[in-house]
Amino acid sequence: MIKLTKDITSVPVSLIPAYADLFAPQNVPIRARTTHGRRMEVINNGSYIDHDNYNSRYKKRDIKEALNSIYNGKCAYCEQLVEQSHVEHYRPKSKYHWLAYSWDNLLLACGTCNQGKGVHFDIINAKVTFVNSEINVRNINNFLLQYDLAELPMMINPEVTDPFGLIEFHKNGIISSDDPRFAYTIEKCAIDRVYLNDQRRKLLNDFRSDIQSILVENAGDISNQLAEIRTLVKKFTRDQRNITNPYQAFRKFAIDNGWLNDIIKDQT
Repeated sequence: MIKLTKDITSVPVSLIPAYADLFAPQNVPIRARTTHGRRMEVINNGSYIDHDNYNSRYKKRDIKEALNSIYNGKCAYCEQLVEQSHVEHYRPKSKYHWLAYSWDNLLLACGTCNQGKGVHFDIINAKVTFVNSEINVRNINNFLLQYDLAELPMMINPEVTDPFGLIEFHKNGIISSDDPRFAYTIEKCAIDRVYLNDQRRKLLNDFRSDIQSILVENAGDISNQLAEIRTLVKKFTRDQRNITNPYQAFRKFAIDNGWLNDIIKDQT
C-alpha cells in the first residue's frame, strides 16, 4: 500500500451532476445525465439499488481509465498489477447509497481485496447522514474529508493516509502494523494473504539468485563481481521508484532496512 493522489477537481464526465451550468457552454452529455438520473433514483429510494442498470454507471470507461491512470493499473490496497480491476467504493454503497457515483469515493482494487473489504467499514463516531438538497448533490463528489473528520473510519483510504512508517514488512513477505487502522485494513482486505506474501518474498529471492549468479559467473574476479553487484542494487532501486511496478512499498522497506546489503553479505 502506498499513498496516491487523486485530483478531486478533475471529475470524470460520467460522474458530474447533470446541472447545465456545470457543463456550460456545452450541453450536459448523455452519460452524465444517465448517471445523474440513477444517482437521484438511488437517493430518493433511500438505499442502493443493486441492479445492472445502476452498477454499470460507476464502471463507465472514463471512470475506469481515470482510476487506472491514478493507480497505474495496480490495486489500491495490495499493489499487485491487475488485468481485471474492480471499481471499489471506499465507503460501501450498501451503507452510503448516495455516494455510489461519487468520484472521491471510488478506488481501483483487485477482485480479492475488493471481496475481502466487502461492506467492512467500522467507524469510531456516529455515521454521517445525507440531506437531499441541490447544494449537497452539486457537491456529491467532494464529501470525503468532511465525512472522515466526522466518522473517524477504521478503513484506510490510500488517497488520504500515507502508510509510510505505519506498516511493516518482513523478509518472508508478510505485512503487519501496530497502527489499529492499518491493522484493520490489512486484515479485512487480506493484504497478508499467501499469494501476496509469496510475490513480495520472490523479489528478495530473485535478488539473491542474481547475486549468486554474479559470484559464480565472475569467480575469482572481485572487481567484476563488485561492479555487477552495484549495477544490480541500482536496478532494484530504479525498479522501486518506477510507479508502474507492483509492491513499491515492500521494495522501499527492503531498501530502507538494509535487506539488500544483508543478502549480499550472506552470499559473499
